[in-house]
Amino acid sequence: MPWANPSGYWLNARSINASAPAQSGVYGLYKAELWIYIGESEDIRARLLQHLNGDNSCINREAPTQFTYELVPAGQRVFRKGLLIFLIFLPLYRTLDIDTFLSRR
Repeated sequence: MPWANPSGYWLNARSINASAPAQSGVYGLYKAELWIYIGESEDIRARLLQHLNGDNSCINREAPTQFTYELVPAGQRVFRKGLLIFLIFLPLYRTLDIDTFLSRR
């Protein structure tokens, strides 16, 4: 796993308040082994609580059950988020048959 913090936490208010820092960083939402969303924020805890309260219908539809995070300075957050997306999702794209995908649209 490409995360600097390999720990996972339950995605509920108690766990977010106890485990997520009110600091700058990146975070990931997932369920089982399925990554759902990678985000960045100046306040990880506040952003996770916003997601938990239903601020993003796409995230809600996928119903993540866990989160992870890593602290990242403000000036490096966007880069780190992009790198995590690349490292996590690129292997999935490599297995995608683009012709089959496009023919189903």
